[in-house]
Order: sequence, then structure tokens, then C-alpha cells
Amino acid sequence: MTVSIQDWISLLRDGHSAAGFPLIVGGLSLMLFGWRLWKVCVVLAFGLIGTLIGAQLVGPSDDQMTYALVCGAVLGLLSYWPGHFSVAVLGGVIGAGVTHFYLDSMKLSSGTLWGGVGAAFVACTAFAVINRRHVVIIVTAFLGALLLLSGLTSWAMNVPGVLGTFRSMAAWSVIVVPFLVLVPTVMSCFYQIAEVRRLQIEF
Repeated sequence: MTVSIQDWISLLRDGHSAAGFPLIVGGLSLMLFGWRLWKVCVVLAFGLIGTLIGAQLVGPSDDQMTYALVCGAVLGLLSYWPGHFSVAVLGGVIGAGVTHFYLDSMKLSSGTLWGGVGAAFVACTAFAVINRRHVVIIVTAFLGALLLLSGLTSWAMNVPGVLGTFRSMAAWSVIVVPFLVLVPTVMSCFYQIAEVRRLQIEF
């Protein structure tokens, strides 16, 4: 698993199973109704990114959760005012993150890796500018799926056998974690697109 995934699992473990229920409820809400609250979802997405960055910068420590949450709150607040611009940047960040995940697993050289990540960021940002509505739906679906999986993972912390199996599968293949997030993301995208077309809403 990548460092960011390990840090996120560490945060979930520190938060105990009590965090599972709100994460699951929030994830399902975003997957079903994310397009109605897209500005809030963009702020939440940047907050999540900031939390991961803070956790990775601080590293394992007693204050890791505090610094990670502060970093997430700051980045989330900074993304609120330029909402439409933030959507484009968020699309680029997600595209670059997915590209980095796969290129890093291919053990490419540092120059090739970051060149590919930079190209993916530019391409995905441009795509997000042109197709803002679809990007909003993809982002909310992805974020909802991530929160849902995080909530289920926090509950799985109390079942060592389940958590051990998941860790083994994730360490054995880089496809496992993306697949678990991709399936609910795609389902949510289809549902939200159908709802937007049914109601004929522009946003």
C-alpha cells in the first residue's frame, strides 16, 4: 500500500469504531445527493486531501491526528471562495493522484514519474474546466465511496481477521484498493447523472 493509504488507516484506527457510522452515513449521502451540495463536497474533498498531506508530513506521532485535521481544515477553507476554480483544480489533483498511484507501482524513475503526474494534472484540470458538471458528479461519487469504505474499514478494525485479510490483499495487488473504491463510485455516477437528467438541472 502507498504511504497515504497507510496514514489514512492509521487515522481511522486512532479514531476508533465510533467514527464508522458518520463516515458511512456521509458517504452514502454524497453518493446519492452529492450533486445538490457540490460546493460543500469540493470543500470536503480539499479537506480530506489536506488531512492526508498533514498526516504524511507529521508521520506517526501522538499529535498526528491534530495536525492532520488542522491542515485539512485550512485547505478546505481556502478552497471555498473560488468554488468553480476549485472544481477544476480538484479534478486535476484527483487525476494526478490516480496517475501517481499506478506509475509509482511500476517503479519508474523519478523524472518519468513526476512528468507523467504533471501531464495528468494539466490534462485533468483542462477536462474539469470543460466538463464541470460531470467532474462534480465524479468527485462527489468518489468522495462518497471513499468515506463509505473508510467507515467500513473503521468497523473492520474491531475484527482482526477481516482487517488482516484486507491488508494481505492490498499488499499482494495494487488493484484491490482502487477496485473497492471504483465499484461504488461508478454506481453513484450513473445514479447522479440519471437524477440530473431526469430533473433537467444545470449547475
